[in-house]
Order: sequence, then C-alpha cells, then structure tokens
Amino acid sequence: MHTLRTLVRVLAFAVSAAWMFGSATSSAGTLTCTPTSLTVVPNSLGNLAVTCTDAGTPPPTTSCTVAASQTLLGSSGGVVTITATNCGTISSWTGAVAVAPGTAASFTDTLPPNIGTANTTYTYTVTGSGSPTTASTTVTVSAPPPPTSTPTSTISCSGYATQLVDIPWGKVGSGSVRVTTKGFTNGMIVVGRFTTPNVVPSGTPQATVAAAESSSTTGPIARTAALSLTPCDFPSPNPIGGLWSTISGGTSPTVAYQVNGTSPYYAVLAPNTTYYFNIKNEVSGMPTCPAQFGSCDMYIEISKATGW
Repeated sequence: MHTLRTLVRVLAFAVSAAWMFGSATSSAGTLTCTPTSLTVVPNSLGNLAVTCTDAGTPPPTTSCTVAASQTLLGSSGGVVTITATNCGTISSWTGAVAVAPGTAASFTDTLPPNIGTANTTYTYTVTGSGSPTTASTTVTVSAPPPPTSTPTSTISCSGYATQLVDIPWGKVGSGSVRVTTKGFTNGMIVVGRFTTPNVVPSGTPQATVAAAESSSTTGPIARTAALSLTPCDFPSPNPIGGLWSTISGGTSPTVAYQVNGTSPYYAVLAPNTTYYFNIKNEVSGMPTCPAQFGSCDMYIEISKATGW
C-alpha cells in the first residue's frame, strides 16, 4: 500500500511537472516539455525515469522552382542561363532553343533576334522528382521598334538634273524592295535614298543593293554608281568600304553589304542610318544613254539581310 501511494505521488508530480514545463516559455537553449513529449518509465530499481523529448523545429518546406538570369531581352535576342532549384532528379527539359540541356540543373541558351512586330516569349519547363514535379519560367524577346522613316528633304546634285527616289524599307523581316526611275536621261543623277531600321541583327548577315535596266528596248546601258553616306557622291576609293562600293562602267551595278563587323569585301551598313545609291548614265565623263531612247530607266532593289 505504501509503495502504491508513493507511485501515485510520483506520477502526480510528473504530471504536474509536465504541466509546469508545458506552460513555460521557450527561449534559446531551453527545452520545453509538454504532456505529449513527457515520458515516465519505471526502471529495474523501482525508480521512475522521466524523459522529455523534443522533435525540434521541422525543416522548411522547399518547392521545385525554375529561374532565368534575365527575363526580358532586347529585340536582338541574347544569352540566358536557366536554373532549376530543389527539383530533385531531373528527367527532362522543354523550351530550350539552341541547346539540349538533358538532365542538367542549369544550362545556358541563346535566343535569336525578334524580327516580328510583337514580343516573342519562350517558356522553359523542367520535370523532376521534386515537388511539384514540374516548374516553369518564361523569357521575353522584345519586338524591334518600327523602322525609322526616310528623310523627306529634297536633294539637288550640282551640275546635274536630280531625280530623288525614296526606297521604303518596310517592316523588319519583309522581303526585297524595288523602285523604278522615270525619265532617267543623260545629264541626270538618280539618288536612291533609304534608311536602315533601328535594329542590330546578330552575326554578320549579308545582302545587296542593286540596279538594272527596267526596259528591254534600251538594252544594257553602262553606268557609274556608288553606295554612299552622301547624295550625288561617287568617291573612289569609297570610304563606306567594300571592294565594289563604287562601280564605273557596270550595266547592272550591285553593291554587296553586310551588317555588323568589318570586312575588306563588303560595305558595312549600320542600323538607323540613311544611305544613298547614286547612279548616272555616264562613264569617265561620257554619256551612255543613246539619244534615240530619250531616257534609260532602271530599277533599284534592296535585298534585305537576315534580321533586317
């Protein structure tokens, strides 16, 4: 009977202690016991072993996420790094453009220039063993600004009649542009004026500015032509660069150009810049359009480089 009363008192003390410990405020370095974390077990000597357990603070919950090093690129595109975090064992990626990321947690991708009229969005999605099993992020390549309009000022070439032909570039990514002269006679300079768009294509894309007779009745006529930053100008050598930026005696004068970089062979054109394709029916000062034809009209055509 005495032993039973002692056990009851000890158990009552233990429960009381559990209540008191449970009502205490936790602080750094202090263990807080609650009725559910207190264990009282008799040992072989008849004593009671009081144990207080604490499961500790549960680890924070982590979710699978995907992030891009930059989410908005200019119209010329660029390089982004895509990284998956807390996604466990990765089984696949979708959305990569220039690479095959496989099961990598991070990879670098190259997005092309946007030559459209609206923003282009790329979505990268990872599938893995994390929670959730899939996660995504998006990267946007901005649409290019509209082409800069061609100047409207008039041009007069000293000592010559002048025919100014404005060549509209059109929207970025559209096809070649062709215009035709009217009444192109001897003693006249035709100035084909155009302005490149305000975009910077990647790489060094190439194309041409060309001209040829537009009427089969006149046949090929020898001309002098030059692509220049100045109207009415036929420089030799031509500071715009390239081997054939000024042509003397050609029946279909053509200037090959490239965008970006440097070249000993091509004229290098810059964005948002006005150029002049100057042509005259003359070689070494001698007129070349036969009098019986009256005029020797021709077309001027701009072939656009990729990205322009």
